[in-house]
Amino acid sequence: MMDVVPHTRAIHGTGLISRPAWIALATLSFLNLLNYADRFVVSSLVPLLQKSVADGGLALTASESGWLYSSFILVYTLAAPLFGVLADRSRRIVVLAVAVALWSLLTALGGWAAGFWSLLFFRALTGIGEAAYSSVAPAVLADEFAPSMRSRVMAVFNSAIPIGAAIGFIIGSTVGVAWGWRHAFLVAGIPGMLLAGCLLMLRDPPRGGMDSGEPIGKPPAFSRVITMLANVRWRRCAFGYALQTACFGSLGFWTPTYLDSSKGIGLESSGTIFGCVIVITGIVGSLCGGWWSDRWFRTDRAAHLRVCAITSMLAAPALLVVVLAEQPWLLWGAIATAALLLVMSVGPVNAHLVNVLHPSERATGMAMAILVLHLLGDVPAVPLVGWMAETFSFNAAFALLALFSLLSGCVWWYAAMHEPYDDPA
Repeated sequence: MMDVVPHTRAIHGTGLISRPAWIALATLSFLNLLNYADRFVVSSLVPLLQKSVADGGLALTASESGWLYSSFILVYTLAAPLFGVLADRSRRIVVLAVAVALWSLLTALGGWAAGFWSLLFFRALTGIGEAAYSSVAPAVLADEFAPSMRSRVMAVFNSAIPIGAAIGFIIGSTVGVAWGWRHAFLVAGIPGMLLAGCLLMLRDPPRGGMDSGEPIGKPPAFSRVITMLANVRWRRCAFGYALQTACFGSLGFWTPTYLDSSKGIGLESSGTIFGCVIVITGIVGSLCGGWWSDRWFRTDRAAHLRVCAITSMLAAPALLVVVLAEQPWLLWGAIATAALLLVMSVGPVNAHLVNVLHPSERATGMAMAILVLHLLGDVPAVPLVGWMAETFSFNAAFALLALFSLLSGCVWWYAAMHEPYDDPA
């Protein structure tokens, strides 16, 4: 696998970064925010959906509630490689615009669900649109910015994950309680339908334009997918990412319900406060992780992996404190600490993934990473946590998140120890 080496002219400073690059970062980051708001709105609606039909709910069980998330993630995971291959061979901006319109429409249609199976159908198909967006957008940004800035750029783009999730929690807990869960789906889905066309005004940058050599002029052969999977640096990073996703996905989905059922905090309060915590920690954690990682990367090629490992291992004890805490200040402090540490890895891990991929295969490579991190991560983890909550207790189920976080840190540290030394500057 070809290792991507930065342009000497591009690695120093940001003076050569064009206005279209900054516009692309702002636009794609904002739409990524809507992406995750649509994805997580269902999390804070779970207690409402579990009510009886007579009380306005759908009488869902905890396991069925977990599958609302995992069915979406499963479709999202399986569709991502198809869109990655398509995007590496077509105009990526068009793919992104169609993706935003599709996921937004399907989110809104969830408000018309008549029961578990129809809601499951709409939530699952939402994964098709989000798969296209999440696999293609990082590839576009990698072609707009030099390697020396990519961890910060990916941190800004991925700071939309916790912020969007928080907005989803707030929409669900406020609109859902005030007007019902059907209205919450409509409020979450309509903005993306209106804004999808904005993407068509962005440029599609030359593939590999900010890397060494000439920009890529033709799509890669399909055999490159197999070559990419043989890249041990990509595999190690993706496996650590899968374990971290098992933790963060379960934390995002189950925390409002956990706080309501095990800690005695009402649904509206838990969803709203958790949303605010995620917003603050998402902004601070993502940007700090990206800045720290880019700065360390000047002297250590394994810096991105080391930052991921350190922050994930430190998040594990904070998650255990959440389970043991009785005082509200300690409970919320532990949740905030864990969320802050977990999101610090989003910029570094995505920067490392795009750096070890050839420019011509980045959309495919990021799509395959999505396949791995969800198929081995939150797809089995979210229902597993729900099953443990039903079989044992919610405290025991929540403690499992600490194990996922610790293991992800160990995998990333192992990967950093085996990263080939090469002064990135």
